[in-house]
Amino acid sequence: MIMTKIFFTFLLAVFFAAVSTVSCTSTNGTSGDAQYIMTQGFAQGTTWHITYKSLRSEDLTPQFDSILRVFDNSISTYNKQSLLTRINNNEDIAVDSVISVVFRQSQRMYELSGGLFDPTCRPLVNAWGFGKHTDLREPSKAELDSILQFVGMDKVRIEGNRIVKTDPRITLNFNANAQGYSVDLVCDYLQSHGYTDYLVEIGGETRAVGKNPRDTPWRVGIDSPIDGSTPENREINTIVSLSNKSLCTSGDYRNFLKVDGKKFSHELNPKTGYPKDDSLLSVSIITDLAIDGDALATAVMVMGMERGFQFVDSLPGVEGYFIFSTQKGDFGVKKTRGFEVGEK
Repeated sequence: MIMTKIFFTFLLAVFFAAVSTVSCTSTNGTSGDAQYIMTQGFAQGTTWHITYKSLRSEDLTPQFDSILRVFDNSISTYNKQSLLTRINNNEDIAVDSVISVVFRQSQRMYELSGGLFDPTCRPLVNAWGFGKHTDLREPSKAELDSILQFVGMDKVRIEGNRIVKTDPRITLNFNANAQGYSVDLVCDYLQSHGYTDYLVEIGGETRAVGKNPRDTPWRVGIDSPIDGSTPENREINTIVSLSNKSLCTSGDYRNFLKVDGKKFSHELNPKTGYPKDDSLLSVSIITDLAIDGDALATAVMVMGMERGFQFVDSLPGVEGYFIFSTQKGDFGVKKTRGFEVGEK
C-alpha cells in the first residue's frame, strides 16, 4: 500500500494558467462585483493551490498557512515534534481531533478494503526504501515476514483519548488519507466563513465547490501515467468537470524500484509485504470528501485493475477513472458509469 504517496492530479483553471510564482496571491476574473483570488504555497512537503471567490478581495493566505501548520504539527511523520511522531515513539500522550478523525476513518477503510488500506505498513515502506530518508532496495522474504508481525490496523485502537498498540513496534503513517483530510479542513474553513465558490488542491488532492470565474464547473486534469514524468513535463490524459465533489488520484509511475529490469511498485500489499504486480497504472476517484477519495485511491491501486474496478463500481456515491497498461504497451482507460470527462 502506498504510504509515501506521489501526487499527480492537478487543477486546470484557464484563468491562472500563466501564474508561475509561488507563495503569492493574485486576482483573476470577476463575477459581478466578486473577484476570484488564487493563492499558493508550500506545506506538508508539497505545494498547495487555492482559488476562491471573494466580495472583499481579502487575502486568506495567512489563514490557510495557519491551518496547514497546525495540521502538520499534528499528523506529520517528518516533523520530529509532531503529535503523531511522539505517539509512534510510544509516548503516553492524548490524540487531538485531527488524529482522531483520520484514525477512525482509517479503521473504516481498513475494514471496507479487506485490510488493503493499512496505515501501519510504514515499516514495509521503509524496508523497500520508499520512505523519505531510506534508499531503494529489495528486502528479503525473511525480513518482510519479520516486519509483518507488527503490521495491521487490527493491532491498534483508540481507548479514550489514547492510541493503544498490541506491539510497541507498531507505527502509524497517514500519508494515504491525511492529505485529503487537509483539503477537507480548508474547505470547512471556507464554508464556515460564507464562501460558496472555491477550488482547493493540496499535493494533488482536489475538492471543488460551486463554480469557476466562467460560471461553469471547475476543470481538473488527470495525468497520463508516464514513467519518470514530473510536474514540469506531465501530459494530460483527460479533464474532469468538478463541482461540489473531490477528485483524488493514486499511481505508481513516479516512485518505483527497478531490479534486473523488473519494476517494483511503491504500492505495497500490507498482507504480503510485496508490491502490487498488475496492469493498473493509476486510478482517480470522485467522492464527496477528499479524505475518502484519497484513501480509496490507495486501496484500489493495491487491489489491481479487475478487483479494484468492481470494488469502486459497488460503492454508492463513488466514481472511478482507471488507466492501465495494455499488451501493446500503450494506455487503456476504463471508467465507472457515472464518471464524466470533458474536452481537453
